[in-house]
Amino acid sequence: MAVRKAEKEQRKRPDDLILDDIWRAVLNEETIRAIDINDISIDVEYGQVFLNGHVLNDNSDQRIEALARSVPGVMNVHNHLVTDHDLRIQVAQALGEDERTRHFMLPVNCCHGWVELGGMVPNRQLQLAAEEVAGSVSTVRGVIMLPRIAGAEDSSDHRAVQPCIGARVYGANETEGNVTRVIINPHNRLVTHAVVRVSQTIDGRLEVCDYLVPVEAMQVVDMDGILLNPITPAIESFPRFIPAEYPFAPLTWQPPYPYRVGNVLWPRHELLLEKKE
Repeated sequence: MAVRKAEKEQRKRPDDLILDDIWRAVLNEETIRAIDINDISIDVEYGQVFLNGHVLNDNSDQRIEALARSVPGVMNVHNHLVTDHDLRIQVAQALGEDERTRHFMLPVNCCHGWVELGGMVPNRQLQLAAEEVAGSVSTVRGVIMLPRIAGAEDSSDHRAVQPCIGARVYGANETEGNVTRVIINPHNRLVTHAVVRVSQTIDGRLEVCDYLVPVEAMQVVDMDGILLNPITPAIESFPRFIPAEYPFAPLTWQPPYPYRVGNVLWPRHELLLEKKE
């Protein structure tokens, strides 16, 4: 009877206390705190723990799950963490199975879900094909480096930029607005723009306007917010966001971590291409 009573009391622990205890346990792990802490998320609902994000290796994956299970009140742990080792294998397999890319040696490197493709291809079409194949792996966070083109100058690599939903956007002198959604290129799973909502006075009336801010205009992107480049013009100079041009990503498409369905928009032409196929 005493054991049953203890189990019953354990189930009653509030989710926020469980979450605090899990984070405290994870933060006490020096290796995880130093390497993986910024690339994972933990949620608790009615004692059910959900682990999401990207970790460097299996040791971190297993350790985080074990720590979560050890906390009183946890009913179950749903581990959706992705290790770089597993992701590297998935991307390499996809490249090896695609008719366009399987004939080339394309080394794959991964770091917390960000994919870098090495090797060399003869033309831009095959370079884009490699990008598309790697980006088709649903657990890829983004493809930030492509194979080089033989005889051509190295093209610039992509930045690993993921503006947080709700993040404050700061201009040269003041707060510009808040990120409400992001636009993602489905071929490489990278954010191209943030939709930034601004309250401004127009003709004497306070209005809410949404603007498309490209990642190239962002100097710093972190958990605390977004700092625009000093040379960036006023946010009103960016294009207005037109919802019809940027519909929601298909429900069948898994957004890259840490985004969720409803956060992500696609360019309209990409959605039309998918429906046509």
